Formats: sequence, structure tokens, C-alpha cells
Amino acid sequence: MYLPLTRLPWRRNTEASPDLSAAPWCRPGDLAARIDAWRQWLDGRPEGRWLLHDSDPATFCAALLALWESGRSAVLPGDDRPATRQRLAEQVDGILPEAPPAASDQPVAAPERLDPTREALVLYTSGSTGEPVMQAKRLDQLETELDAHASLWPLEGEAVISQVSHQHIYGLLTGVLHPLCQGVPFCGDDSRYPEVMAARLAEAEQVGRRATVISSPAQLSRLPDHLAWRSPRRVMSSGAPLAAADAKRTESLLDAPVIELYGSTETGGIAFRRQSLHDDWQPLPGVEIDLGEDSLALRSPYLEHPDRWWHQLDRVAVTDRGFRLLGRADRLIKLAGKRVSLTAVEHDLMTLPDVMQARGINLGRADERLGAVLVMADDALPHDHDTRRQLIARLRGHLATSQPSVAIPRYWRFVSSLPTNAQGKLDGAAVTRLFADLEDTRRPRWLGEHRESPETCHVTLEVPERLSYLEGHFDGFPLVPGVVMIQWAIELADEAFGALGSFRGVERLKFQRILRPGARFMLRLEKRPGNLTFTLDSRDGRHAGGRIRLAGDDDG
Repeated sequence: MYLPLTRLPWRRNTEASPDLSAAPWCRPGDLAARIDAWRQWLDGRPEGRWLLHDSDPATFCAALLALWESGRSAVLPGDDRPATRQRLAEQVDGILPEAPPAASDQPVAAPERLDPTREALVLYTSGSTGEPVMQAKRLDQLETELDAHASLWPLEGEAVISQVSHQHIYGLLTGVLHPLCQGVPFCGDDSRYPEVMAARLAEAEQVGRRATVISSPAQLSRLPDHLAWRSPRRVMSSGAPLAAADAKRTESLLDAPVIELYGSTETGGIAFRRQSLHDDWQPLPGVEIDLGEDSLALRSPYLEHPDRWWHQLDRVAVTDRGFRLLGRADRLIKLAGKRVSLTAVEHDLMTLPDVMQARGINLGRADERLGAVLVMADDALPHDHDTRRQLIARLRGHLATSQPSVAIPRYWRFVSSLPTNAQGKLDGAAVTRLFADLEDTRRPRWLGEHRESPETCHVTLEVPERLSYLEGHFDGFPLVPGVVMIQWAIELADEAFGALGSFRGVERLKFQRILRPGARFMLRLEKRPGNLTFTLDSRDGRHAGGRIRLAGDDDG
């Protein structure tokens, strides 16, 4: 039974069912003892805002609800990097520990109802540059939007599988709070891996539950064909526009409708659509849309001030069913004393048939030159120095017919899909990784990665022409030393999996092909207890592979 958020559905939907009772599934009716343990831990500690980050939905949910029941609010950082925690530590009244307190057998008195006007959350939103911007949400804003979701996509008798982070508003509302209010099981965390998601779908089907999958364009674009997929009730996607081809393929692969949500941290949800039926966006219940003068304005009960008009930066076109998005409004920056429209640069690049998406990036470098990230058709991606150089010359020549010289990017990154964060956005962290080789000439050029399981990672890389390891190796015919390939495997595995342990040696090592400047290649990493296997492959074949032994490996 669906209950509004402020009526404490986790205290009232307590009827336990025997299905999906084991971790990683979380049943709302099982949370009371964990909430009470957090309430007891918080007793006597400061009121106000508390920093909360935990990837496990059940642990996160119990801590969040304890904060709300005790009259506090939660500050949700988008990541758990030490620098993020240090920056936010000065802005909060407390930080919840990573290890939750033991579940309590001493119940704590819960309020009859939460005050809907109280602050519930502080989230952070940022674009591709700049510091994160704080965005507070009241309980009534969350409750009203959840009511709309429940009316459109009821979860009665279902289960929810989330592939996205609940540290952001979309994943929090759809992956945690909606099933919490409905009283149905939910899970997340490692469900972001396709194999795990397929297993969770099978678990739900075995107990007679259809699942709603909470996903993103980045996840749906990489769903593999070879898994034994069970059909969910529906698939939700948000964070960025979903390519029509990916929407169609997902519906065919999973035999379920794909529903896209359009909105932002600031506005909450704005509209929804199902691309297989039509391209038009329909406003969510209660959202008023004004489509005058080629731009979008809205009034919404999900806004901080629901009676005021909020002006979006998106350009739109009116249709019979609603509206269509035409892209962001003009983004102007100043370079070398001249105004440059990043929007115009991106638009001009996307007129070329092989360019599927384009992002102009102001890197803030001393030379005041732009970077560009282009999503290319697979057969148009450059795989060596010559083809990359020719492609860049063609792109620069194309822009020279319409853009001033200062607006023509100098630093180019060619990818098969945009690297995104948990919100499905190309954020500052992804931009930093894409252009990190400009600052550290020992690094390969990172072009994205994807994970099929917790133990595997595929990283797309290029050999930078200015790689410092090429000096003297060899004059007139530079190539990447074999020891550098091993070093890259270890360093990128540390970034993908965390600290691996002490290096003990390399086994089964083979160098089969040379790796030259400009080469595009795939580094495949697989982590096992005590060892790391790696392979480097390009269009030309395998370049190297081996097994790195780490402290704790008992193999002979």
C-alpha cells in the first residue's frame, strides 16, 4: 500500500513477506531496528545537517530515516572522495560514521508524522566546470513528486532494481523513496553491473514479482545481448537524453517499456516520455509549462517556491502532445578577449555525418584554447596517429568556415559514448580524466571505461604523442616500453578497484605487438584474490597480456 512520505510508511508498511528477504534486497518493513539504532546513536549529538554517504541502499535508507525522524536533515555528496568530504565537513553539523551501529532491540518512539515544511536534504549539482552548487529540498517537495510517480507508475506487488546512485535526486526518488512508500523490496549498488542486474531480475521473477529497473542512458547503451534477461515491468531512464536507438534496443532486449524522465536537481521532475511511441515530452502532474519565445519556463509543486516561474536553459519547440527539446540555450564564454559560443561550436561540429554528439570544453588553460569531446560513429573513430591527425584537420577546416580561430578547439577527444557520472552527466571529474594527459605526460589518454561486473573493467585509451616515456625509446621510431604497459595496468586497476596490495611479480607475461604513439587500444582488467590479469588489444590485435601477482596470492 502506498503511503505519503511524511506519514512514515516504513513504520506502517511492516507486514513482512518471506520473499526477497536476504541481502542485497531491502524490505521497508525490516528497517525499524536499524533506524532505532541510528536514533539512539544520534541521541545527544548536534541537531542540523549531517553528511551521509553509503552505497548500500539499506544502510543508507536506515540512516536517512533516522535523521528525518530526529528532526535533522541529510547532506548527500555526489561521491565519497576524501577531498569532497573534507570540503563539506566545514559546512555540516556532523558526519555519520561509515560503520552503522548494531541493530537495536530497544524500540524508539517515532513521531506520528514528519513536518512537511522541514528541510529534508541538501544535494549538490554542478556542470562541466565550476564548484558544486548546494540545493536544499523540503519534505513536502519530495512527497509531492513521489505522489506523482505513484499515480503514473504504481509499484504494487513489484520490486525495484536500481542501477544509479541514490546520492542524487533521481536515484533517491525512484530507487529508494518510491519503493519505501509503497512497501516493496528494492536493491541497488552492484546492480549497476549487467550480470548482477540480470540475476536480480531473475530473483524477483522467481517469487512472482515484476521489477521496475531504474537506469540511465549510459547503462542502457551498454546492455549486452548474451545474458538471459527476464522482462521487467518497466525501465526508467534519466540524467541525459536517451538515444532513440538505445531506447528501441532496450525495449526489444528486455521486452518492457522505457520511460524517460526529464528534470534536474533544482527543478525536480518536469516531464516524461516513451520514445517508442513519440518524441514529445509530457509534463508531470501539477507541472505548468510556458513555452513562449523558444525557451522553457515552469511552475511546479516540486520547486522551492511553487508559485514562481522557473526559467530553464533548454530550448524547446511546442508540439500537439507537449514539447520537444532542442538543446541548451547559448553558452557564452570569453577567450582571448573575444566572446565564444560553445553552443555554436557544438552545433557546427554535429552537422558532420560522423559526429553523433559534441561537447566544447573551456579547460581554463593558460593558452586559452578549447577542448572538444566528440562521440563518433564506430567506423569513424581514429585508431592511429595518421587517421587521428587527418580527422582533426578535417574538423578544424570545417569549423574555420563558420567560427573565429579562437573558437576552434586545440585538444580533441574521440569517444564511442560520453563518459558520465552517476547522474548520467559529463561532469568535472570526467573532464579532468579525459584531459589529464595534458598535465601529466606519463599517463595514457583516457577515453572512457565500462564495468561488466565488480571484478572486471574495460578502459579505452590512446597513446599520447607527447608521452614522456617515448623519449629515447627509440629515436626515429618511438614506441611504448613494455614496463610502461604493466605500470599503466597497475595504476588504472588501482583507480578502478581501489588499492590492490603490494606488487609481487608478473607471470605469463607476453608482449606480442608494439604500441606506437596515437594508437587507440582497450585495456581489460580482471581482479581476483591476490592477482590481476590484464590484456592490451587494439584493432591490430593483442599487444600484451599477463598476470600481476599481489600480496596474498597463494598460487605457486
